[in-house]
Amino acid sequence: MRGDNIDVLRQLPDECVDLIYLDPPFNSNQFYVAAFGDKGRVGRQLRDIWRWTAGAQRAYDSIPHGRVLDCVDGVRLQAGANSNMSAYIVYMARRLMEMRRVLKRTGSIYLHCDWHADAYLRVIADAIFGDTNYQNQIIWSYRTGGASSKRFARKHDNILFYTKSNRYMFNSLKEKAYTKSKGRRPGIVDYGAGTAEFFEDEHGVYNNVVMRSVWEIPYINSRAKERLGYPTQKPLALLDRIIKASSNPGDLVLDPFCGCGTAADAAASLGRKYLGIDISGIAVRVMQQRLESRGDAVAPVVYGLEWTDFDWLEFERLALMPRDDAEDGTPGWEWAEDKVAALLNAVPNEVKTGDGGIDARYFGAMDTARNEKIIIPIQVKMWRRSVGRPDMDRLLGVQTDMQKRGLHAPMSLMVSLYPPTDSSRAFAARQGRVTLTTLDGGAQEYPVMQALSVQEMLQHDERPKLPPVDPRSLVGDTQDKLLLT
Repeated sequence: MRGDNIDVLRQLPDECVDLIYLDPPFNSNQFYVAAFGDKGRVGRQLRDIWRWTAGAQRAYDSIPHGRVLDCVDGVRLQAGANSNMSAYIVYMARRLMEMRRVLKRTGSIYLHCDWHADAYLRVIADAIFGDTNYQNQIIWSYRTGGASSKRFARKHDNILFYTKSNRYMFNSLKEKAYTKSKGRRPGIVDYGAGTAEFFEDEHGVYNNVVMRSVWEIPYINSRAKERLGYPTQKPLALLDRIIKASSNPGDLVLDPFCGCGTAADAAASLGRKYLGIDISGIAVRVMQQRLESRGDAVAPVVYGLEWTDFDWLEFERLALMPRDDAEDGTPGWEWAEDKVAALLNAVPNEVKTGDGGIDARYFGAMDTARNEKIIIPIQVKMWRRSVGRPDMDRLLGVQTDMQKRGLHAPMSLMVSLYPPTDSSRAFAARQGRVTLTTLDGGAQEYPVMQALSVQEMLQHDERPKLPPVDPRSLVGDTQDKLLLT
């Protein structure tokens, strides 16, 4: 499911999820490049950089008074009121509060983090879930390249294990423990709190004992079969262990920062239901393809924004917001491009500059008269000025170029922040109309070119006229019609 997880979480009912695993940004102050497949296709960079901005201040102001706000204030006192860490913690606190709400009374949450922010996240999670519901700090230990001459090598992550209450579900797991010994035979050994089976070889004794909170699971190396090239991908063995411990077959597993879908893959293999959320179209598309490759029928499920979710004045303010004022450093025009695409059921470009004049693509259902899929280029101009005739000329050029390349692009759409000029509307009207035949809608006429503003859509309920959407296009960065098979 594509979208900002806080928007999706707010649409979920109370206490509907059995297990939550999240591998959020770590506040590492880095960009990560996503490259997939043998061809090494580079996707949009994953941003893990935080700044205290006007957006962060508004997010902070939205946290209700109480223990959580007190803890956030404590972080701000320690790390700096307007520090990068404070911005990150505000971002995480608001989402963790929603996660607690959707978690069942018998449910568990595993928060994956590392040394960058684990101490602060522990304080916030204690405030949200209750320190008495803190069960473990799991240490995931691994061996990778790289070392330091000034400190011990940082070769582990932390996973904070909380429950919603003291009536949580937990399946005790076993692990093999090795001890050197001679002259013993296979049998049962007493470990004080219980017994465990063991067997012996020429080197020593291997015992099946209750699993510890230190997990030694290899990191995904460059030659691993499960490696997808996603920069923050976690091993299946790690998620397999978490899901077995804190859920049963048929339970619902939620990963609100799903990335390439490791949690969903592990959940599916273990007979659990799953819901993955990610703001990146690349991530959602990779997750879908990953699940389909293992034989699962994956229905595209996309959180649908509604125009009624937005107030015009608030949308205008956010669309014009400079980068330095945004909570996550995303400039307003980029935020607005993605929101407009989502509201129109279109697929936004992952690349925001050098996009060939196309900010989003609307994939229509099959045009049965031509036996071709419909692709409608969309330009989104979040300017303070109105869109004029030269802008419409450029959009028409983009549409014409797509047609020359053999794509079925019978229509185009210009979406501006403020109403377009009269000359722009007149130019669009002169392009005429086209008849499209779809299974869902039959034969209908549509304008070849349309120009409409967000202001008109929000204040006057005006909408562009578009053919039925192909729902498969709503999963991921579907930039090429050949991917829609």
